[in-house]
Amino acid sequence: MILNIAKHKAVRGIENGVYYFNLPEYPEILTDSLRLIVAFIIYEKSNGRHTEIVCEDRQMLTIIENAVVNPEAIGKIFLSKITEFVYHATGLSGACGILSSGKLLSAVKVYNKTGDELAYEKRNCPWNDPADYFEYIMFCNGDDMTGDYVVLSENFPNKEDLDKGNFNAGVRFYIRADNITEHIGHVFDGYHPIKIKDEIILSEYLFACIVPEQYRTKLDNLVLPELASKVHYLSQKGMSLSEWNDKVYDFVKQL
Repeated sequence: MILNIAKHKAVRGIENGVYYFNLPEYPEILTDSLRLIVAFIIYEKSNGRHTEIVCEDRQMLTIIENAVVNPEAIGKIFLSKITEFVYHATGLSGACGILSSGKLLSAVKVYNKTGDELAYEKRNCPWNDPADYFEYIMFCNGDDMTGDYVVLSENFPNKEDLDKGNFNAGVRFYIRADNITEHIGHVFDGYHPIKIKDEIILSEYLFACIVPEQYRTKLDNLVLPELASKVHYLSQKGMSLSEWNDKVYDFVKQL
């Protein structure tokens, strides 16, 4: 994996084996950013991958290399830059299975395939995720649109459709960040706010499930009784992705 650290014009994340780490304070580096970088490098090493760091500022590169060798010097690396709520998003088909079973499952568990098999199948995806990523349920920050981008990625709408609401947003499963960090399978990889190994029992963790109104007739009868009070249907009609994102998170915070 290549870790490209700079003040990137766009927040691009991981693409084809390169993590474009956007550092707004560049050429300075704040402790929170340093913790994220170190967490990413440690996670990659734990999975047998070497991280090549690309950074034009030699002084910053030295700071990062020293922190990797001595991570305790920068304090606790978990949960930097995380919102009060995090969420996992999926399409309608995935949501039907989740709400009828009461579980969020990793891709490995959903498809009964190995991480290597899934990574090979998804090798042409822009993210080109490594095999171990498929062993986890991955979360976005509560106010981040990344979850919907992933849901829409296989047939991504054009800009006009995104602006006019001509798309089907994902179903979002919101969990309090403080609660999900108590899960025995939680991992912080310096890229996702948090991710969970294998599975999550929704009755123990779900705060709210936000469903676009157009899915109601197909989904409502499948929801387990113990989850019904936490499932909320919101109209997405005519809303841009950005407007929908703001509407959903504002609604969750007011619950």
